Amino acid sequence: MSETTQSTNVHPETVPHVQDLRAIVESPGHPASVVVGAGGDPLILALPIFAVGSLALGIALTGVMLPLAALGAVLPIVLFATGVGLVISTVWALLLGQTMVAGITGTFAGFWLSLGGLLLGLTHNWFGLLPEVAVQTQEMFFICWACLFVFLLVPCLRLPAVYPLIVGLVVAALALAATALHVGDATLFEFSGYVVLAFAALGFYAFVNVGLTAMGAREPFPPLGRPLLS
Repeated sequence: MSETTQSTNVHPETVPHVQDLRAIVESPGHPASVVVGAGGDPLILALPIFAVGSLALGIALTGVMLPLAALGAVLPIVLFATGVGLVISTVWALLLGQTMVAGITGTFAGFWLSLGGLLLGLTHNWFGLLPEVAVQTQEMFFICWACLFVFLLVPCLRLPAVYPLIVGLVVAALALAATALHVGDATLFEFSGYVVLAFAALGFYAFVNVGLTAMGAREPFPPLGRPLLS
C-alpha cells in the first residue's frame, strides 16, 4: 500500500496527540490526512523544544548546578531554542489549520520569549527599575502568566491526559515562583524548579509518543492517557 493510500485511512482516533480535536481534523477542507500526512505534525518540534527549555529552567531554579542569581544562564536555550522553535511550530500548525495546537504552542512561545525578555531586561537594567520594584515586576510576570495558563487548562482537558497535566504543573510552578518572590523565600523557588523538571519530563514523554507515531508505529507508545473531558 502506498503512503498516499495509507494517509487517507488515518482517523483522528488513532493519533493520540490530535485526539478530541475533531473540529479541526474533520472540518471541511481539513481532513485527517492533512494533519498527519504530508503536512507533518508540529508537535514533533514543539514538544522536545518545550521540554529542553523547561529542563534548563528547572535546573536553574533548583540551584543544583547554578546559583539562583545566575538564572540568565538559561537565556540561550529559552530564547533561541524554545522561544523560536515554538514560534515555528505555531506557524506550522496554522498552515495546517490546527487552531488549538497553534493556540497552545503560540501561548507557550509568548511565555518563553517574554521570560527571556524579562531576564535580559533585569540583567542589563533596561527597565530602569529599583531593586524592590524589580522583585514586584517578576512577581507580576508570574501571576499574569499563571492566570492565563489556568484558563488554557480548561480546553486542554479535552486533550489526552498528559497535556492538561503539563499545563496544570506549569500553573503550579508559576504560582510557587510568584509566592517565593512575594514572601522572599528562596526555598519556594527550589520547589518551583522541581515542578518545572516534572513537566519537562512529561514533555519528553509525550515527544516519544509523537515521534513513534510519526515513524508509523501501529500501537503508539507510551500512552498519553484518555481526555479528562469528552
